[in-house]
Amino acid sequence: MIKEGFSENDILGVIQSGRLLENYDEEQRCLILGSFASGESGVIALHVLCDYSNNDITDIVTAYIPQKPWWRTETKRGRVQ
Repeated sequence: MIKEGFSENDILGVIQSGRLLENYDEEQRCLILGSFASGESGVIALHVLCDYSNNDITDIVTAYIPQKPWWRTETKRGRVQ
């Protein structure tokens, strides 16, 4: 996380105030889109994948900055042609 420039607090902020980008009902997971402030680059998009299969807790599976070629934009998947 530190290498990418975001912290645990940034991840928690995305979970609290981000928006649902994708829901994977069959896996009981969801992808949340938010952002964090980076002193070097301004505001940067951040994706957080959460698992809610356990009724008692929500597990943070991974967090990452959406980048090409996997993401065209912060909200659209796919390679740029």
